Amino acid sequence: MWQRIQTLYMAVGALSFISTGMYHPDNKQALIAGLGVALLLANITYFKFRKRQFVVNRIAIIVAFVLEAIIIYPLLTTSEYVSSSQLNYTLVSPLVSVIFCSLANRAIQRDEKKVNSSDRFR
Repeated sequence: MWQRIQTLYMAVGALSFISTGMYHPDNKQALIAGLGVALLLANITYFKFRKRQFVVNRIAIIVAFVLEAIIIYPLLTTSEYVSSSQLNYTLVSPLVSVIFCSLANRAIQRDEKKVNSSDRFR
């Protein structure tokens, strides 16, 4: 299970969601980040079901974009000053999760191609 690269990609994506949830004391943002963590950690256990992993990763990508929208919307509507170091990290963290979920999907597709090509030769 851990020897597959997509498992490591999903674990890093889950860590990105965890760090996003830790920086946001708001319940909505922490709940959505927790949903992303739960999706990716559950998805790691689906290593025998590649098609299911692919779909769950896409759902996690959608959750990351929703989280990003929830983070950005208050920044656009208020004119208050927010420290740039925390702001940069919180804006980038869900996008890092999207990148790693996309990399995991590419690795899952490569595995699926290998399995399908080996089934043809049997």
